[in-house]
Amino acid sequence: MSESSEPQAKEDFEDRLARARERERPPEERSAHALPQSGLGLASRIGTELVVTLVMGIAIGYGIDRWLETRPWFLIGFTLLGGAAGLWNVFRLAMGQGSPVGFKRPTKSDEHKG
Repeated sequence: MSESSEPQAKEDFEDRLARARERERPPEERSAHALPQSGLGLASRIGTELVVTLVMGIAIGYGIDRWLETRPWFLIGFTLLGGAAGLWNVFRLAMGQGSPVGFKRPTKSDEHKG
């Protein structure tokens, strides 16, 4: 490895390490850019969650109905499922459970482990 690329590699490593440490911190200790703190940011995320899940439910239901020629039953069912999924996502967001699926939120006991 040449000497000119070594400082760049060290800077890249330091940047990645800082980002990983930022992700591991509890939400209350993260920097302001990590989570949306404004009411406008939260409102836009809630609106997006509701609209996207509802549109996806309608699109899937419409597609299945066209494919199987069963209008309007799948459209109705998937519209209801899409709306329910949107409300569930908003509920999770409001209760502070907006973490990605598969990741455990840090607890107070995790802080003492190291």
